[in-house]
Amino acid sequence: MDKALSVHVAQAAPFPLEAAFDVAPGEVMALVGPSGSGKTTVLRSIAGFHKPQEGRIVCNGVTWFNSAACLSLAPRKRRAGFVFQSYALFPHMTALQNVMEALGDRPHGEREDAA
Repeated sequence: MDKALSVHVAQAAPFPLEAAFDVAPGEVMALVGPSGSGKTTVLRSIAGFHKPQEGRIVCNGVTWFNSAACLSLAPRKRRAGFVFQSYALFPHMTALQNVMEALGDRPHGEREDAA
């Protein structure tokens, strides 16, 4: 299987967590689980906002995180992000409008297609 995203992250503290999965190009993947199970920690790790104690994250052949090699690509270089379950960055706007707002570096006409 060709992989667009390969994730293996693990930590012992502040709570034990181990997650490993691969996502193929064009595949839709959902990360589900009970409250406190580590979903947000995994997403923060992929985006670069959390550094797991060990693991590896590779996106489209580029290593974003590798604990064994002491490599952690800065979040701004990953070009990844996520929308929290409570998506209300601006509560008066729709989810689409909020995502379009986050794409402020693109010309206005391209934002809706990109979102």
